[in-house]
Amino acid sequence: MDQKIADIIRKAKAQGIIKDPQWLDKPDEPVPLWVVLEALLELIEKLDPPNRPFD
Repeated sequence: MDQKIADIIRKAKAQGIIKDPQWLDKPDEPVPLWVVLEALLELIEKLDPPNRPFD
């Protein structure tokens, strides 16, 4: 596995963005759209939590 891909996988796993180990074991295979969308939604929720006050 390429070092760049391994670093990305390690960071995504550490941040809890991708939780399904099935996708972490096969980094070169295409993933379904729902996996990408789920990862993006997790990232958005981490950056801008829904219950955070405005001030």
